[in-house]
Amino acid sequence: MRRFVVLDCADRQKNNLEKTRLAFIPHLAGGRIIPTENMHCTLFFIGETDAARLEEICRALTDTARRHKKFMTGVWDTAHFRNGCAVVKLKTSKAFESLQKDVAAAMAPFAAKPDSGDKKYLPHVTLLRDAEFVMPFREVKKHVPVFNFPFEVTDFTLFESRRGESGMIYTPITFFNLAQ
Repeated sequence: MRRFVVLDCADRQKNNLEKTRLAFIPHLAGGRIIPTENMHCTLFFIGETDAARLEEICRALTDTARRHKKFMTGVWDTAHFRNGCAVVKLKTSKAFESLQKDVAAAMAPFAAKPDSGDKKYLPHVTLLRDAEFVMPFREVKKHVPVFNFPFEVTDFTLFESRRGESGMIYTPITFFNLAQ
């Protein structure tokens, strides 16, 4: 199974993300919409892993969660990546960066592809894939409101994904609560 570690979005955040995503639609020439239930912020993509390693992965993530305290974040901007993803960016902080780096270090031994470490991590939630717009993105942005309600990050989740008839199906495996 393909596995990855995420900050899952609560219903309130997903509703706000959906409003932002809907504002993109009139400006789309093509692309794929991410279903609301699949919206999340990936901390680390592990890739294909053997089921026999799941207990080890969970133990490493439990240890990681214990080393980090809850923190606040929120949405602050939109972006259109070179790979065609239209996203909302999340506010970063030392706590956010520390959690992501620690998760990445803990999961590196289990990763299907070694991380080259040459990409800077940018916390985001993907709203559209293969997005093509009818005008330059800098113009589209002017018409897309960002609904920013700060929220507390209290945990992270290990997910697995598989391809279904209508796209990817994401299933949470377990949650890891951050320290108080």
